Amino acid sequence: MPSDSIQKIAEELYAYLADRFPVCSWSDEFVFFPQAISSNLDWTRWDDFSPDSVEDAVLSLRGFRNELGKAARDSDGQGPGDPINAALLLWVTETLEEQLEFVRHPAVQPTFILTVATMGLVQALQSQNADALLARMETLPDFLDRFRKALIRIPELFREAGIQMAHDFGRWLDSFRIICDPQTVVEAKERLVEALNAVPVASDFRLSEDLLERIVQHHTGSGLDIRDCLLELEEEIAETLVVLESEAGNMGHGRNWESAFAGIGRESIPEGDKVLLLRKEIRRLRDHCFSEGLPWTDPSMEQSIVIEKLPASLKPVRAADSYSAVPGFPFRGGIFYIFDDGGLGQAAHWIHPVYRMTAAHEVYPGHHLLDMCRWNGPDPLRRPVEYPLFHEGWACFGEDMMLDTGAFDRDYDRLILARRRHRHAVRGKVDLLLHRGDLDLNAAARELESAGFSRARARETAGKYALRPAYQMCYTIGRRRFQRIFQSCGGKGRGSFVQTVLGQGEILFGDLERVLKEGGGKTGFDD
Repeated sequence: MPSDSIQKIAEELYAYLADRFPVCSWSDEFVFFPQAISSNLDWTRWDDFSPDSVEDAVLSLRGFRNELGKAARDSDGQGPGDPINAALLLWVTETLEEQLEFVRHPAVQPTFILTVATMGLVQALQSQNADALLARMETLPDFLDRFRKALIRIPELFREAGIQMAHDFGRWLDSFRIICDPQTVVEAKERLVEALNAVPVASDFRLSEDLLERIVQHHTGSGLDIRDCLLELEEEIAETLVVLESEAGNMGHGRNWESAFAGIGRESIPEGDKVLLLRKEIRRLRDHCFSEGLPWTDPSMEQSIVIEKLPASLKPVRAADSYSAVPGFPFRGGIFYIFDDGGLGQAAHWIHPVYRMTAAHEVYPGHHLLDMCRWNGPDPLRRPVEYPLFHEGWACFGEDMMLDTGAFDRDYDRLILARRRHRHAVRGKVDLLLHRGDLDLNAAARELESAGFSRARARETAGKYALRPAYQMCYTIGRRRFQRIFQSCGGKGRGSFVQTVLGQGEILFGDLERVLKEGGGKTGFDD
């Protein structure tokens, strides 16, 4: 456990954020917020992104950081894990402060506000408390109106995405009519759309070069500048093309890997029940992980996995299937969201075998296993924290593990995995070049088409990348970081490696490497 002073600061920080930003702090959708849960959740409250509230939050985060610095100096490393915990909380406070003060998504992105609205209702639904949903519905119009009245000037791209999301949000609200009357929320949504249609717009959505550099290097946790990230992404693109062409040759398609991939046969879905098929695959992967000695995959310790269609209101900001953990200790499980218009949700009676890799990425040994270990970990200070490079990098590394340990053993599996790696690298490159100004949206879409995206989806996806600068690079850069760390440990003892890594929580990579070098550290889990 950390020293009392650092633990106390962490508790006060989490309580402050949970009180001021109850939805963002509850949901893992907002990656720069720790998943802090209020001990007395007030369902009538929504996150306060007013200028005064944001200013107070920025000053408070600085105050917490000053206290942490002093506590770390005073403890002089006396508490087990103190330097690691102090560094992690310093990163949390500094990154969130800069996101609120300089990136300012809550002030300029209608999609951010509508995502908060969606996740706030999802949170109430998951509570299985009818009063919670009614309280959230009753107070949601005021939350939307506050954002509407504060609108001054926003990027045109963000406005158009916001209008589309508002319409999808309205359609999603229709599903609530069997539970409660959403009319006042619908009217608030319509007022927001009217305001968005009238608001002055800016032509450019990009952040300053210095701020983008800061996000890439510090906020994602990469420690790399944009140039070095692009070099890694280009290296990954070149490496995966070699694998793709080799595997295409093995399958009798020469070097034409697009043709080889297109030739992979679809699987029929028994009785058209996609959820049943996914559950079967998830159990298979879980059992395989258990046989490989990975933590918390014992069938007797099965955690809840809910498979649902993605809420319609999130379609304008999500590009693919996804996973969301329900916060809390002990771990309460998670939701595997199926994206209707692509990925796992596209057809009724057949499915591409890539669904197995998606299940590995999102569930075992990817996000679900990671979140299970994080929330059941021994250090309460670390449980609420995740960050992009670790989160996505681990899930991609997990796909590699399933190939290396024989869970993916079909003739075409290596081709499928190489194509996924290739697309992740292209996506990361497009993201960075788009935000740096080297590509416009049309050129970004063409780059995505070259990696196998359809024309319509490429244009739509490029617009979504504009909403979250530098996030797409985290898949490739994070995966490569985990691969390098594993190889530096000898590339053996996969079970103990995973046990040690996941036993730490999502600590910063530099600290993780030191823990592994020094021999492991704490790896136990609380029941």
